[in-house]
Amino acid sequence: MSELDLLSKLSRKIFHDLINPASAALNGLELFKLIISDEKKSLLDDEAFLLIEKSASKTLSQLKIYRIAYADITSEIYASIKIEEFRKSTDDFISHTKLHVNFNLENEQISKWSAVILSNIYILSVQLFPQGAGIHIKRIDEKQLLIELESNSETLNFDLYEQLDNMSSRSDNPQVIFYQLLLKIIELNKIYQRLIIKYIWN
Repeated sequence: MSELDLLSKLSRKIFHDLINPASAALNGLELFKLIISDEKKSLLDDEAFLLIEKSASKTLSQLKIYRIAYADITSEIYASIKIEEFRKSTDDFISHTKLHVNFNLENEQISKWSAVILSNIYILSVQLFPQGAGIHIKRIDEKQLLIELESNSETLNFDLYEQLDNMSSRSDNPQVIFYQLLLKIIELNKIYQRLIIKYIWN
């Protein structure tokens, strides 16, 4: 079993085990909001309740995108998923960050490996652009997706940028290491669809 297979299988098990209780906690909060009596509605505006609700929502959104990002791509490398399904699992995550994503694809489906790569890029972008960034995704042709990351270079995490700019370099960032392994597997399996990543500095 390869390092990537081991990481994917272990990660998917962890996220699967955690998503159910996280969903139950968020559903419980929604149910509480529906059944609470009118005279106690003010509790819903209490800072503690809002913090719990926000934290539960953010945790669930992170688990969902991690489940895609660490999917077992080696066994489904030529598979596709619906773009709507992909966005349901990533839009919530993005809403809890300072990222702004413009997703402009006409196709109804996206390759599984593209979904995995994009999820990893979203997660890395949170670290790369701590003050936020714009991510513009569009299709150039059937075999190429263009991803433009737009931000103010003054707020860039330059250490992480250098690691991503030279993917053959050693890194102690587990997300970068996983991303490197992922790109290597894709190259070994000769996937001809390409992602073109372009950085735009203000």
